[in-house]
Amino acid sequence: MRVSTSEFFQSGLSGMLNQQSTLNTLSQQLSTGNALINPASNPVANAQVLNLNSQIANLSSYQQSNQYAQQNLQLSSSALQGVGTLINQVQQLAVQMNNATVSPSDLQNAVTTMQGNLQQLVQMANTQDANGTYVFAGSQSGVTPFQLQSNNQVRYLGDSGQKTLEIGPGLTAPVSQAGNSVFMNIPAGNGSFTVSGTATDVGTTTLGPGSVLNQAAANDQFVVNGAQYQVTISNNGSGGLTYSVSSGTGQVGSSGWSGSSGTVVSGSYTPGQSIAIPSTPGSSPFISVPTNGQPGIGQSASFILAAAQPQSLFQTFNNLITAFQAGGGSPGANTQRAQDISNVLANLSQSQTTLLSTQSQIGSQLQQAQSVQTMNTNLTQQFQTTQGSLADISYPQVITQFQQSTTALQAAQKAFAQVQGLSLFNYI
Repeated sequence: MRVSTSEFFQSGLSGMLNQQSTLNTLSQQLSTGNALINPASNPVANAQVLNLNSQIANLSSYQQSNQYAQQNLQLSSSALQGVGTLINQVQQLAVQMNNATVSPSDLQNAVTTMQGNLQQLVQMANTQDANGTYVFAGSQSGVTPFQLQSNNQVRYLGDSGQKTLEIGPGLTAPVSQAGNSVFMNIPAGNGSFTVSGTATDVGTTTLGPGSVLNQAAANDQFVVNGAQYQVTISNNGSGGLTYSVSSGTGQVGSSGWSGSSGTVVSGSYTPGQSIAIPSTPGSSPFISVPTNGQPGIGQSASFILAAAQPQSLFQTFNNLITAFQAGGGSPGANTQRAQDISNVLANLSQSQTTLLSTQSQIGSQLQQAQSVQTMNTNLTQQFQTTQGSLADISYPQVITQFQQSTTALQAAQKAFAQVQGLSLFNYI
């Protein structure tokens, strides 16, 4: 077998180039820590690493959205806590003004305080995050949701939706709340019915917000049938104190009032008693209202119990302003103010219930977002570990291979140089 000089040189050069290529690959692996410098050397592992990179990038995007959602949920909760504190302050002010000894200046100071409270409430309801997004505007997060008018009325310009972000595959978290459900559509009174006076006497008679003894019957009467109940407390002088309750529909005291069942219950009256009211004569009571005070001699006080309608927290604040502006001094004015304040306190209690329910929902959503964040973090760590097992090098092993390849390349270069210098003339 003959080996030509060109074949010899080509073989030697090819061997050194292969050794140089191996050495370059090992050098890049040592400098980068990546075993997959050449995708063709391990296409399966390279494809797995690319897939893991994509999943890790997706999880990173989810985590950013999750962090933003958590910040807005915490901001919403903090704003509602501030509203709850403000409601407590308003309740305390209402109780302070609910007596016959307050002076006109006290009431005027209370009006000024309440006007400031109303403005503060609007400001809290218009809370914005760091990006200028309104957290209580529903899905209309770029619109100022609550606008205070010159007559102290407040308009809601948001909607009933929620803006959400995806925080995981098929999982979303809200970054805004529907402001109308939080601040606007709050059941008045005790949530089932309201109390309002139809006439003012010189006495001291007021009714409390009342309570429901049978919720199903209350729904049937107030919601389904549209019934109203007129409670009348009379002072007949020598005849004593009496009360009567009649039911009907329409507007009491007008031609539209229909006393469909007439008087449902009546009896003697003792100031401070609770009046239990049946839906029809002889049936079991389904609601009860507490009383306070009594009418003047020869007079009577009438009140209407009707289905609770939605009322905004802003309107409740405004109603208290109106009650303070009405002033006092006379027995009738003091009694009317006491009744109005009683109604406001009942509405504020309903507002607190709504706030607590909303805060509970936000807390649940925040807890879920935090759980998803932990799950995404754990998945990211798992993917990174798997990725490392596929792509990361073993430094001791690669260093050994690098040293071996270096020695082999040096030996090949030396051998090639020595063989290159051989000639038959050296032996002649």
